[in-house]
Amino acid sequence: MCFKLHNKKGDMAVWQKSTDNNCYRQLEPDNYPPICDDATEPDSAWYTPMRRCINVPNIKYKKLSLQRITKWPERLHMAPERVADVRGGSNSAFKQDDKKWKVRVKHYKKLLTALGTDKIRNVMDMNTVYGGFAAVLIEEPVWVMNVVSSYASNTLPVVFDRGLIGTLHDWCEAFSTYPRTYDLLHVDGLFTTESHRCDMKYVLLEMDRILRPKGYAIIRESSNFVEAITTMAKGMKWECSKEATEHNTETEKVLICQKQLWYSEHSS
Repeated sequence: MCFKLHNKKGDMAVWQKSTDNNCYRQLEPDNYPPICDDATEPDSAWYTPMRRCINVPNIKYKKLSLQRITKWPERLHMAPERVADVRGGSNSAFKQDDKKWKVRVKHYKKLLTALGTDKIRNVMDMNTVYGGFAAVLIEEPVWVMNVVSSYASNTLPVVFDRGLIGTLHDWCEAFSTYPRTYDLLHVDGLFTTESHRCDMKYVLLEMDRILRPKGYAIIRESSNFVEAITTMAKGMKWECSKEATEHNTETEKVLICQKQLWYSEHSS
């Protein structure tokens, strides 16, 4: 596999993956495991079977080695090289997205004063693109899981290159949360883009499952969906308030919801 022994102490060893494909070129043709063919998508992960082959480092990404990339935290707000591989992605699109989320989060903090305090620590951005929401919150006492839709452009490499964490997921299916629940769920356009594939009431029920009691949800959607979501949220005994966006448009609204404790009037 062309891994190099980086360091060893006692019965512990650290191995380092090669930064180029020179080693792989020197391998014998019958070497096991073989090199994956060109048809293999190295970033494919959702419903992709494990393959008995090695994805060699792409020479055009040589700048992505740990010794060459921009150091943390500067790289958080710099467009990664792999943004150009995303459909519609570019340096200008990345910078525009980064700027947009700075304005949005500033507005969110006015609507939800708990954001940025120790009341909210575990956060999930359920439908991220480049991880812009998490990037703006980097100075806050929060941990953010960035979820990229498995039915959208795979922008997860950009999220990783910024130094953030994330995963791919299809929100028409259950999300594996064990053993963590979340203090805040952020949704931006998920219902608008995914409602043609599955009933959104099931997505809301899944959100209710993974949100802790008294936890919050920021739901940013088109005005038509906001009304329907408000009705369903009331059925789950969430308390929601409909707010304007930072640009105060009629086509898009923000719902600030809080999950409530369920109790019986006859319980002691």
